[in-house]
Amino acid sequence: MMADDQEQWLIALEEENNERLAIHDKAMRENAKLEVIKAAQAKKKALAADRLKANYPLLSFLKRNSVIITVSIIFFITLGFNIFMFMH
Repeated sequence: MMADDQEQWLIALEEENNERLAIHDKAMRENAKLEVIKAAQAKKKALAADRLKANYPLLSFLKRNSVIITVSIIFFITLGFNIFMFMH
């Protein structure tokens, strides 16, 4: 009687384990599909960025060096103001 209960418990445990493995396998397949989709989207974005750089090289330069350009403009405005105030 005890062995029969233990066998039923083991069978139920094995069925539960098989269900979990099936769920895990399904999740892994979905994850693989998502990775393929994300890779395709990244490739599409990279191609679009390359096209943009080819069409507008000045824009890519400005995007790359925007902080330096902004600081330089502020510096020269401040320098010009100081020279103007010194002259008057």
